[in-house]
Amino acid sequence: DPKETHLKRLFVAASGLPFYRTQKPNGSPLKGILQVLVTSSKKRQVATIDVIELQEIGAADSVDGEGKYDSKSTGTTRVEELTKAITQMLPIFISCLLIYLPFTLLMTLTIQVGSTMDKGIGAIQIPSASLIAIPTAFHMLMQPCYRQILTPLLKRFTGHTHGITPLQSIGAGSVCGVAAACLAALVETRRLTVAEQHGLTSTGAGVPMSVFWLVLQFFLLSIMDAASFSGLIEFIKSESSPEMKLVAPAAQSIVAGIAAWLACAFIQLVNNASRHGDGGRGWLDGADFNRTRLDRFFLLLAALELVALINYAFWARRYAKTQQSSGTGLVGDSSEN
Repeated sequence: DPKETHLKRLFVAASGLPFYRTQKPNGSPLKGILQVLVTSSKKRQVATIDVIELQEIGAADSVDGEGKYDSKSTGTTRVEELTKAITQMLPIFISCLLIYLPFTLLMTLTIQVGSTMDKGIGAIQIPSASLIAIPTAFHMLMQPCYRQILTPLLKRFTGHTHGITPLQSIGAGSVCGVAAACLAALVETRRLTVAEQHGLTSTGAGVPMSVFWLVLQFFLLSIMDAASFSGLIEFIKSESSPEMKLVAPAAQSIVAGIAAWLACAFIQLVNNASRHGDGGRGWLDGADFNRTRLDRFFLLLAALELVALINYAFWARRYAKTQQSSGTGLVGDSSEN
């Protein structure tokens, strides 16, 4: 009976749990960060501290049998290490916010633009609400292809466990983001030209241009999603303490969420600024995409993504050099240069 077989396998696997060598870290994963913030705040008010006093403080810290640190005090060495690690990683997180901001806008606006185009495949018409299936399908294909095909191929050339380092993966995704934004501007320029040629500029009617013009930029955005998002998670896991590895997916979601919020603010800022020209009409005013200037907006996104890439490259290179000089971190397997 298959059910009995599965139950037996589950029982055998569960019976070995007490003997597993890898155990989940104890305690809250945010405890270390809170200890660092509280202790660092107190230390800022101390002008000088005797070395002997530091040694006594470090010796007074206790660790119980389960590996939990005393909640009343944090060892000086641990405070310094965590503070240094967080300080070094913070510019990477901020840079990722700028990288993900264009991604959110490109994905949303591309789907909306696609709803105004010809969605027919022969006699079959694709519903506008189903256009989200195109980037979703690419995303589902890119994740296994990235892991099963691209990673082993890159591993042969770089010798790195993941093919390329997490920092390089984030950078590669940003490059795809720049390409996707430039391509989106070109396709949108073509779409507006077709709309003008057919007298559809002020009618709000659909444009006789195939929605499959958007496939390539959807593909590039899927690569960006697979490379950058996975790279950030791997970066957090490889550079964080054992207890902090558990919050790596949550940290990535926080970065993506903040980027989405900033994207909304960015739209309002650009639209208000663009009203000073073109007869007082903003680039994104109105529901008629045939009258908007998304082509200019996409070019602005391309410029923003390029600036974000340059900024990220600066901080990633600096982080890599710091880790190489200290002999720790993810750059031990492969150089970021």
